[in-house]
Amino acid sequence: MHLDGYGRRAVAAAVALALAWGCGSGGDDEGADGEARDPGAPATTAPAEPVPAEGAATCWTAPPGGGGDGPLGFEDVTGDRGLVEPLLGMYGHAAAAADVDGDGWTDLFVGGFADRDEADYRVRGADGPSPDRLLLGGPDGFAVDDRFPGELARTSGATFADLDGDGDLDLVVARNPQPGDELTERPTTVYENRGDGWSAVAELAPATAARSIAALDVDRDGLTDLLVLGDRFGDGPTRAFRNTGGFAFEDATNDWGVPDDLRGLALATVDLDGDGRLDIVTSGDPRVLLGGPDGFVVEEVPELRWETHGDEDDPAGVDAGDLDGDGRPDLVVGQHFNSTVDDGETVPVRVLLNRSEPGAPALGDVTEEAGSPPLPTKAPHVAVADLDDDGRPDVVTSAVTEDGTPLVLRNTGTEDGVPRLEPTGEAAAGRYWVTGATADLDRDGRLDVFLVAWEPSEPSVLFRATGTAGAWVEVDLAALGPAAAGTRVEATAGDRRATAWATSTTGYAAGAPPVVHLGLGDATGDVEITVTPPGGDPRRLTTPAGSRTSLAGC
Repeated sequence: MHLDGYGRRAVAAAVALALAWGCGSGGDDEGADGEARDPGAPATTAPAEPVPAEGAATCWTAPPGGGGDGPLGFEDVTGDRGLVEPLLGMYGHAAAAADVDGDGWTDLFVGGFADRDEADYRVRGADGPSPDRLLLGGPDGFAVDDRFPGELARTSGATFADLDGDGDLDLVVARNPQPGDELTERPTTVYENRGDGWSAVAELAPATAARSIAALDVDRDGLTDLLVLGDRFGDGPTRAFRNTGGFAFEDATNDWGVPDDLRGLALATVDLDGDGRLDIVTSGDPRVLLGGPDGFVVEEVPELRWETHGDEDDPAGVDAGDLDGDGRPDLVVGQHFNSTVDDGETVPVRVLLNRSEPGAPALGDVTEEAGSPPLPTKAPHVAVADLDDDGRPDVVTSAVTEDGTPLVLRNTGTEDGVPRLEPTGEAAAGRYWVTGATADLDRDGRLDVFLVAWEPSEPSVLFRATGTAGAWVEVDLAALGPAAAGTRVEATAGDRRATAWATSTTGYAAGAPPVVHLGLGDATGDVEITVTPPGGDPRRLTTPAGSRTSLAGC
């Protein structure tokens, strides 16, 4: 393990947090009171009164800009933040966001397919294909991290996760290998964050044309395991890998009950049935993998089936959030339907409300009732995020409106148990981005939307949300390590309450940071926050409205 000053501080903070929390956030053996805990017991068996989360600290604040009820707009800040030149010459297909160097600013990974004819990349001033890029964020924007061994490959997805338990985030890059040469055959790769640089330390599933990566602690041994989703158009099935330490992974696909024929374009890790264990939802497959003490149990949910119009019509990105305010994670699913571009079909982003009970996943399709419109274009990437901080999470899509901004389905409230979603514009026929990241990249308290273009002739774009915004809080969960994925965060201020979940993977081909952002509308003063890792005990902290808090200190 190679650590600079930041790495040593991160390890110390993570150890301190583990001691303060009694190492109870995700273990199977004991509860907070020392009694044996049933590994499959629902989260509701946690103590009714959470105990304080020692070691947490407010890292920075930014005032809200209003109550969040005004118009929502976007400002293109791509050039101002240094994201034009580094992303030239790229068929973009992968994005991931996280603070990898511990400076408090969110960084970005962007990758793509580099196996096309070289002349195809020579547009907008590019000399040829660009390698995968790691871009370090800061107060003046983004700069290429020259220490990252960017490669030319068929990069199809990515996520950050602490794989060796040293307190910083490593990187898993999904690859979609095809027979040919070293470039096209390069497999899914794990990169170690060494503090002073990066190193490729493991290759996974070389026979699998991968799409999406899930990082979660399946067996609850304190190490982050990986699930590599196989592409339905490519060779090789989905594979699950048990982390055995030291960046060594063993195939646990059969041991954990993952079907050999499970394939798709995206997946989500979410405790759908509320039993305290993470489940796997795969777009394009009605089978949900329910987490259990020995891996997964397969259950079918009919609402995850789609009607298609052609052979290359597929459900795509998946994300989870509490759209109807009942405290349970609902799902939104994007679409990668070629028939929208080729045949004039219109297909909506689907909205699925959670109706599950422990051991019995169930969803209600309210797409039409909620107001999600049929789109004359693909919308492969989706994210559930409260862009105006009014306390109601919105749905960000990668469809392009006629004025060139992302199409957002703005959540205006719930009627008769169904969220009402209003599009921020008309979708432009045949125009879309592939993937992206939604995070506060400039530390102004508002979530920004970064969207990755497929064609090298089109730019990837960073949008800053404008308009009034409500109160907000943000919680950095990186110190939880493997327990960060799936952690439930509830924020309460007066009569305002919001709930969200951390995840390692979001939307289509994208990795999410271990950070939860919650809007609280017109709330003021202190906010009570309860943090509950999957199957673990809740911990409570208090922070001012309009602040980012880290569980490991700043």
